[in-house]
Amino acid sequence: MKRIFTAAVILSVFLLSSCGQAAGSNADGGEQAKNETSVSEIGGYSFDKTTFYYEKDNYDMTARSEAINSILPVTPAGEKLVIECHAGPKNNIYCIFDTKSQTFAADLAGNHLTWNDNDIATSVYSFWSDVCAYDGSIIKSYDLAESEFIHDLALSDDGTRLTVTIMCADGTERIDTIDL
Repeated sequence: MKRIFTAAVILSVFLLSSCGQAAGSNADGGEQAKNETSVSEIGGYSFDKTTFYYEKDNYDMTARSEAINSILPVTPAGEKLVIECHAGPKNNIYCIFDTKSQTFAADLAGNHLTWNDNDIATSVYSFWSDVCAYDGSIIKSYDLAESEFIHDLALSDDGTRLTVTIMCADGTERIDTIDL
């Protein structure tokens, strides 16, 4: 009986240490990728840490907001580029760059920025307990408990409905649909 118990403990320790090593190596790889200093080329524009490059110009994104500490993905949206910047644990800053005028059209603080087709003007995003339109107007405010947050936004294919997923403290989700 003691041998079975000892074998079970050794096997459990081995499995747990293997899981920890796998998770650790993924976390280290993620940190390394996030802090990598090489310039990421994406079709004519690039970025490195907090600097965005377009054609011959470069833009220090911390000049747009001192809270920005890294650039995440850059996503094309028609003639605009959406530069997602990490600014803290709760909200990002989406800097919208107009490739025609080579100027910034907007800075949106929040999460889950989504839009239809290539039209950034159709975009919606969450900011704390609000769902906002591209122009910053509030589409809907939610009375969230301290431990609840907007987890996801999804536009319907035709852009007439928005599904809002709210994550609750107990791990359950609430779904709300808004007609736009």
